[in-house]
Amino acid sequence: MKKIALFILFIFAFMNSYNCYSQSKYGNATVEELSMTSYPQDTTAAAVMLLKKGDTRFVYNNLYGFQFEYTLQVKIKILKTEGLEWCDQEISYYQASSSSKEDIRGLSGTTYNLEGGKVVKTKLSKDFIFEEDTDNKWKVRKFTMPAAKVGSVIEYKYTIVSDFFYDLRDFNFQSSIPILYTSFEVTLPEYFRYHLNTQGYIALAPKKEPVNETFHIQYKDENGRSQGTQVRCSADRYTFVGTDVPAIKNESYLWTINDYISKVSFELQSIQMPYSTVKNYSSSWSNIDKEIMESSMFGGNLKKADLFKDEITKGNVSVDRAKEIQDMVKYKVKWNDQNAFYPKNLKDALKNGIGTSAEVNFLLINALQAGGFDAFPVILSTRSNGRMPISHPSISAFNYVITGIKIDTTMYFTDAAAKYGDWNLLPEKCMVPQARILRADYSNWVDLTGVSNGSVLKTINLTINDSKLIGKSTDTRKGNAAYNTKVSYYNHKDQNDYIESISKRLSCEIDSFSISNLDNTSEALRMNYIQSSDIDMADEYIYITPLTDKPYSENPFKKETREYPIEFDYLINFVQIIDFIVPEGYTVEELPKGERMVLNDNDMSLTYRVVQSGNQVRLHYQYQLKKIQFLPTEYENLRDFFSKLIAKNSEQIVLKKTLSAE
Repeated sequence: MKKIALFILFIFAFMNSYNCYSQSKYGNATVEELSMTSYPQDTTAAAVMLLKKGDTRFVYNNLYGFQFEYTLQVKIKILKTEGLEWCDQEISYYQASSSSKEDIRGLSGTTYNLEGGKVVKTKLSKDFIFEEDTDNKWKVRKFTMPAAKVGSVIEYKYTIVSDFFYDLRDFNFQSSIPILYTSFEVTLPEYFRYHLNTQGYIALAPKKEPVNETFHIQYKDENGRSQGTQVRCSADRYTFVGTDVPAIKNESYLWTINDYISKVSFELQSIQMPYSTVKNYSSSWSNIDKEIMESSMFGGNLKKADLFKDEITKGNVSVDRAKEIQDMVKYKVKWNDQNAFYPKNLKDALKNGIGTSAEVNFLLINALQAGGFDAFPVILSTRSNGRMPISHPSISAFNYVITGIKIDTTMYFTDAAAKYGDWNLLPEKCMVPQARILRADYSNWVDLTGVSNGSVLKTINLTINDSKLIGKSTDTRKGNAAYNTKVSYYNHKDQNDYIESISKRLSCEIDSFSISNLDNTSEALRMNYIQSSDIDMADEYIYITPLTDKPYSENPFKKETREYPIEFDYLINFVQIIDFIVPEGYTVEELPKGERMVLNDNDMSLTYRVVQSGNQVRLHYQYQLKKIQFLPTEYENLRDFFSKLIAKNSEQIVLKKTLSAE
């Protein structure tokens, strides 16, 4: 009985201590919080947020009019060395001009440590706060929490004051570490109508209540005297609360985890000030199209075909000529590695020979129009930026633009900023299910996931010589498979470094390596080399794994279940043809069995054929991926398919030594 009583007391003490963590307050750290060594519900967590609290409210500035204030308070317990990365924070903010900007106010923080049984505080000082420009308008304020170590509790808070009430800050209720308690409150005056968009797997239904707001407005009367008045209006206050929110953990084959993080975002729909008419914003996709095309930075920059009047004249409209024009633009203007939606100055980009992704693509559109092509922009949200919102139109969701043309009834697409891209050969970041074509008389959605794909054809002549398995290989790659190989090749310091990486991947030695068409996007990339590996011929049997280059060496889907969809990079057709000559003195004891496996309605397939003729064995291997996205409900079948595929990849040819060879 005594042991049971002690156990109950221990559980009560633990739960009471745990309850302290979940109800943590900003402004101090308790001994219980500082003594905490792990988070029971996720012992792998390197840190845990004890508190994350956000608040958005509107204020009135007599110089700038209505603004919003976004205040964030965060308190984090550092549990492991990896968790110290949370001590480095940065805040991005935008300053378009002196009258259209964001400011950061009230940045402060404290690090708490337990030393000799006492709580020691270290304040965040100016020495640990840094300012950085990412471009001439976007700024970043960085800060590092001082005296932080494993076991510390850190907290910080700040307020962003913004003129951009059409772009309220999102609030994430999830993070890569668990959160014990999170809350967000936003108060929206009746003048501003927003659409609230929530996403994620954590249910956080908001509590909505009507409230009254008061704004103090100062003005000068007709005699120049300062006057003040109180303006009262109704408002809606939304409150979200979450407790014990689990960490959101990235998965393989997922374009961005941000598509599934639990958060709330806002899209301004309309503004109506007292005694004025309603001003609508982003109420439909057609309105967004109109707004974008009527802006001088976007629509205005589509009318500058005269930039190429001395170089391009109207003529034959064909894909080959479109490629010639694209090659000319790429030669004249290089991408500066900066992604952009709006171009700045096309003349400067052309003159300086360097520009953002938007500027390079807009120059191509204008050059094509000068050549008589029906060329137009295609706007999208890149994979890492996240999917387009389903519930409401959003202009802020777009972050990238590429080039489209229409020849007869066929559409072609290209990203002029992609060094190794071409017509209908897009970088993976642009291969999204929803992109929007913008033409003067036509706008519509287009699926870019299947516009380009990849193919690999590898032929190998395998022989055994001097206890070595020798393979004479020819590797031919097209589309995205070639694109990625080129990127990989040029990311290595030289060709020898690239050869070494192939050698490690294939677990063999590489000799007589050659590569062609590295810079020619119209032709297939081709590699030729001889690969060799040691083989044990001392025993009666020789075991050979004929599939020398495997599309997958292990099952990428090992977990029993999966919450998120499965998103592959691109559609692929991988073919490997192996011709193996059985050495003298040996016979074939066992061959892999021919087989065909199909997933769903031929979304994925494997064809494996083996034919023996005399001392020659031919193996034909073909893996095809015809669907780029799979739902979580398809995960079990997908996982099972890959288990069988991996097993098939590892099957061997077994040779037996004949008596005459002894």
